[in-house]
Amino acid sequence: MNYKKITKALAQKLAKTALLTLMATSVCSASFAQAKTDDEPVYTTVEKLPRFPGDMSGFIQYLKENLKYPEAAKKVKKEGRVNVTFIVEKDGSITDVHSVGRIEPLLVDEAVRVIKASPRWTAGSQDGKKVRVRYTVPVVFALKS
Repeated sequence: MNYKKITKALAQKLAKTALLTLMATSVCSASFAQAKTDDEPVYTTVEKLPRFPGDMSGFIQYLKENLKYPEAAKKVKKEGRVNVTFIVEKDGSITDVHSVGRIEPLLVDEAVRVIKASPRWTAGSQDGKKVRVRYTVPVVFALKS
């Protein structure tokens, strides 16, 4: 996957009053961790990654239509990236949504809200079986100059 081409295409598609761009990436590691509330493992690397309906272009469109630049952030011209991590369950539902890493407080709530409201994904799979997968997407908020 060519992230430079994707990034350029995203910037062009999302040029609005408040430019919102997204690059999606999965967290890569060779192991899996146990979820706190479930006995089934949560994978970070799988043979087949979870997919948003309509693939990445569908996810970008979903964000474009549903992500709202927080007014408080606009007022102080706050821009930044919110890394949002979540689990795509075996039924495609989204759980355990939260931000990770450096946090932009004025932007976090909106990034988390829109991911929580996401429609069901197609579950990831390992050895031909649906599995729970931890997924992380950086959501970038940038005001148009």
